[in-house]
Amino acid sequence: MRGALASAALVCTAWLGPFAARAEDAAAGGGEAAGADEAEPDERSRYDWYIVPNIAYDSDDGLGFGVRGELAVPEEGYDPYRVAYVVHAFASLRNFHHHRFRFDRVGLGRNRNIRLTLHLAYRQWGNDGYWGIGNGTTREREFAGDYDTDDPRRKRYRYNLIQPFGHLTLRAEQGHGLAVFCSLNAKYTWVRTHGNPDTGFLTLLDEQQPYGMDGGLTILVSAGLIYDSRRPEVDPQRGVLAEVSGQWALPLPWGPGSFGGLFLSLRAFYAVTPWLVLAGRIMGEMLSGQVPFYEMVHWRGSVPISGFGGFETLRGISFGRWRAPSKAVMNLELRFRLGQHSLARRPAVWQLALFGDTGVVWGAGDQATAPEPDFPLHVTGGLGIRLVYAESFVGRVDAGFGLDPVREPDGAITQELSYGVYVVFDHAF
Repeated sequence: MRGALASAALVCTAWLGPFAARAEDAAAGGGEAAGADEAEPDERSRYDWYIVPNIAYDSDDGLGFGVRGELAVPEEGYDPYRVAYVVHAFASLRNFHHHRFRFDRVGLGRNRNIRLTLHLAYRQWGNDGYWGIGNGTTREREFAGDYDTDDPRRKRYRYNLIQPFGHLTLRAEQGHGLAVFCSLNAKYTWVRTHGNPDTGFLTLLDEQQPYGMDGGLTILVSAGLIYDSRRPEVDPQRGVLAEVSGQWALPLPWGPGSFGGLFLSLRAFYAVTPWLVLAGRIMGEMLSGQVPFYEMVHWRGSVPISGFGGFETLRGISFGRWRAPSKAVMNLELRFRLGQHSLARRPAVWQLALFGDTGVVWGAGDQATAPEPDFPLHVTGGLGIRLVYAESFVGRVDAGFGLDPVREPDGAITQELSYGVYVVFDHAF
């Protein structure tokens, strides 16, 4: 479920919504009946909101329940809104939690050119995955079967990761689509393995003991440049979003060592026809220093992105399936507009998306636990359905497929089908 609502195997979702409303202040006179000559309500009094309850199931994290609510306050002169709030809570019966709050304020400062975004979250993966470090890691055939729930072999590639975090970003528009930003990211990490020395069973993480097993506090500062010509911002039909930034984790006595690097991202959107948009993203990150193993699957920058694999990067591959200090992905989508209707007096647009994702990791050096494969790229593809509501909110269900290498007892490597279903909010990019 990897920070979304579901990330692999079977998903059963009750999408009871969106429940949405548009509220407007009554005309002067304390809400008395309006006359025929009443003026249109003040645009600033409108707000858009929805609440979506969810029920999800997957083979890793089991049955889960959650709810998400969003409130946006549009106002003339602010794009896409003046202020927005998101509250998201989700927990599964197998100890996966993702609870978060986001506050987004546009138009601060004398020139109304500063945007402040705050993310606060608590994430807990009772079944996070670790398959080694490097681009050529494989699963062992002995542990690749569909075992009973109480069979310890199910835990060979699993561990428990707990990460409460906060992410604060200030972005200042400079005109002509150019902006500068700085951000502060603070998180505390606990790592717990499922190995049991008394029985002789050890997980792969127990055996390899990569750097970062002690967890601790990480405080990361970032700064960079952004060019944004997307129109509109939430569901772009044209334009680009480009970012270049640098990151540095402070050396702290009660956390992992210092590391840093460079983050690059380019997203482009082109309306081929009024009903078809071609969307693409290229994203890369190069880190050096003392990089904890759990940081190798997260992306830094103006907006935090999780996973090499999973709902935001390689759909159809397990979250964190490959990891190394440096990584890159390329995503392509064809977004077909299926139709539009009104829901609670606000527009609801349905889309069908065909997508393909490709990624690679490198730079593991002495930390690599497997040799580089002959074909270094990891490729996935799939199909998704999207709902864009009130021009401010996006919900999507994506089904992706890929190949996961398995090492046989004789040393031969075979490719097995991997798949994932993702019920999440916002476009993948």
